[in-house]
Amino acid sequence: MKINYQKEYAVTMRTISKGKYQFRQKYPDPLLSTPDKIVLKVATVVLTKKTSQAWQQARTILKNKIDAKMSVSRISSITLEQLKEHYFEYLDKQDKINKDSKYQSHYIYKSHINIFLKEKDVDPSTIIENLNAPYFKRYFDKMLETKSWSYTNVRRAALWNMFDFGLGYGYLNFNPLQNFRLRKLKTPQTDLNIEDKYLTDDEYHRLLAEFKKRGRNDYVDFIQFLYYMGLRIGEGGSLRVKDIVKIDGKYYANINGTLMKKHGTEKGIFKKKPGAKSESSNRLVYLPPEAVEIYKRHDLGRQFLFVKKTTKKPIEVNSINAYLKRIASDAKIDPNKLTSHIFRHTHVSKLAEQGVPLEMIKKRVGHSDSKITEEIYYHITGKARKDFEQQIDMFSKKAKFE
Repeated sequence: MKINYQKEYAVTMRTISKGKYQFRQKYPDPLLSTPDKIVLKVATVVLTKKTSQAWQQARTILKNKIDAKMSVSRISSITLEQLKEHYFEYLDKQDKINKDSKYQSHYIYKSHINIFLKEKDVDPSTIIENLNAPYFKRYFDKMLETKSWSYTNVRRAALWNMFDFGLGYGYLNFNPLQNFRLRKLKTPQTDLNIEDKYLTDDEYHRLLAEFKKRGRNDYVDFIQFLYYMGLRIGEGGSLRVKDIVKIDGKYYANINGTLMKKHGTEKGIFKKKPGAKSESSNRLVYLPPEAVEIYKRHDLGRQFLFVKKTTKKPIEVNSINAYLKRIASDAKIDPNKLTSHIFRHTHVSKLAEQGVPLEMIKKRVGHSDSKITEEIYYHITGKARKDFEQQIDMFSKKAKFE
C-alpha cells in the first residue's frame, strides 16, 4: 500500500484580524506519513482580501508551497541505485571539465560504490533514508574481517562522498555516514618493533643485490636515490630533469609535487600533480655526490627522471611494493617489514646515527610533525647514548687509581 500523495484537500479560510485572512490547506507530511498512518500538516498564507480573485491567488500560493514540501518525499525516498546514477553523472561531468580528476579518486570511488551495490547483503533499491550508522557499523565490521583497514576506509570514503553529494544537491535530507567512525583495527604491521621500520646496512645491500640479480638496475637506482634523499615514492617518481637544480655548484631536488596515474580506459598515463603531500613537503633537498651520479645517468630527456626499463613508465608505489614482497624471502627480510616507506625511514635512521638534529631531519624529509620520524630518531639516539655511557664506564674503570 502506497501513500496517496496526490489527494488534494480543500482550501479553507478564516479571519485572523480586520483586513487579514488566513487561507489553509492540508497535505500529508512526506517525512512522517506511512502507508498505515497519514500524518497531515497545514500550509497557510495570509492575504488582505477574501474575494474570488484572492481565493484563486491563495490556491496558487498554497499549491506551490505544498509542491515544494512534497518534493522532499521524492527526494527522501531516493534509492541507493538512483543516487549512484546521479552521482556518477556528476563525476563524469567533472572529468570533462577537470582533466586532472581522472588522475585522482573518481575512478576508485566509482569502483568501490559498484562493488558495494553488488554485495550479497546490499539491496540497490534500498531507500537511503532507512539507512543509519548501526547499519553501516555492521557492514564495515564484517568487511574488516577479510579486508584491510585502509581498503575498508576507501570504501567508507567513497560512500560518504556519494551521500554528501546527495545532501548538497538536494537528493537527501541527511548523510547517513555523517557521524560514523570506522573502527581502527590493530594489524600485524602495528606490532612491528621500531627496528623493523628501517633497514640495517646488511639488509639494505641484500635487497639491492636481489634487484640487481634480476637485472632490475632501474629499481636499484631508484631505491638508492630514495635512500640518499629521504623521499616518498610519489615524490621520487614524479621527478623530472628540470626539477634538479644547481645552486652555487651543488645539486638540489625541487620537491613540489607527486606522481598521479590516470584511471579509466587509458592505461599507464601519468602526470605530476602540483604540490607535495603537505606545505612542509614542498622543499629543496640537497643531493649528495652519489645521488648526483644517479641523476646524471637518468638525465635522458624523458618526461620523468626514473622509469621502469620494461615499460618506460614512471616507477610507482604499487610496482615497488609488489616487487618488494616478491623478493623479500630471497633477501632474507620479513615481508611485513618491506614497504615503499622503508627507504625514507632508513634515511632518517642514518642521519640520526650521524647526530643530525631532529629538526633538520624533519625539514629534509618534509615532515613538520611525524610520530614515526621521532620514534626512529629517539630510538637511534637512545642506542648511541647507551653505547656512549658504556664507553664512559669502561674509560673510568681503566682510569681508576687505587
